[in-house]
Amino acid sequence: MPTPAERQALLFLGAVVCLGAGVRVMRAHEVPPPQASRRALDAQISAVDSTRRLRAAAGRAREAKPESAAKRRPQGRAPGVGVVPRITVVQRGPAGPRQRVDVDRATQTDLQRLPGIGPALAARIVADRDSNGPFGSVAGLQRVKGIGKATAARLDSLVSFSGTPRPVSPRPVKPSGRVR
Repeated sequence: MPTPAERQALLFLGAVVCLGAGVRVMRAHEVPPPQASRRALDAQISAVDSTRRLRAAAGRAREAKPESAAKRRPQGRAPGVGVVPRITVVQRGPAGPRQRVDVDRATQTDLQRLPGIGPALAARIVADRDSNGPFGSVAGLQRVKGIGKATAARLDSLVSFSGTPRPVSPRPVKPSGRVR
């Protein structure tokens, strides 16, 4: 007959096995993501793949050792004179719809890509979001110093919000040093 400690251990192991089996069943019956999310994911994957191909091609070009500059330069000319610079043209597909920037999750660098948002304002947006929670809407974004009605109107079609705003307390709550 098992001891009480052994019974607890067996019960724990049984619970872990049941939870693991439940997770496997849930994953097997998971609903696929919506078509829009799948298209966005495919676009991101193709962008990453094209960047990898470009970097690999640049690496192969660096590895190939061109003739030395002395051999190519005609006699009597100064270095760099008469040399045509090499221009690489990158073919890109047709420009698709511009992706909106999710202000509730964007980094400071992502925010700086928006028109009228510089490094200082982007830092204030990130700091406000970290202290007060997600914005939730363009109206919530206006709580950041430097973003007024005109800036909010200009950014309205370029930004999105994934978070739900934190409810505003009717009066400020001061943290107390005591633990109850």
